[in-house]
Amino acid sequence: MNNAGNEHQWLLYYDGDCGLCDRAKRWLSKMDFFNFIVWIPYQVLESSPQGLSWNDLALAAYLDTGQGRLIRGFYAFRMLALRLLPLIPLAPIFWFPGMNLVGEAVYGWVASNRFRLSGCHRVGG
Repeated sequence: MNNAGNEHQWLLYYDGDCGLCDRAKRWLSKMDFFNFIVWIPYQVLESSPQGLSWNDLALAAYLDTGQGRLIRGFYAFRMLALRLLPLIPLAPIFWFPGMNLVGEAVYGWVASNRFRLSGCHRVGG
């Protein structure tokens, strides 16, 4: 799966079995007035994107901006703040010095506890 249909679209791979992830996707996609983001639950993929393992995808969301690199977790959402019009005023906060440390820690904790936070159970485990 690639973004050949529209070079301006970004692909965001997320956990479609996670209720919290799905709610975040629905909320964020409502802010995507120009359809810049293609939201892809990694479970629908036939193979993992080049450079990622299935385990990588199970642990964090990844953003493919079409520039040959995949952006993980907090950094992916920081990039979304540049594309989703209602979040643009908040974007400078994500680049404030030291915010990456806070953002990574918060994202890591939420990602590790997402099934408990959403009241869902991990499929197959």
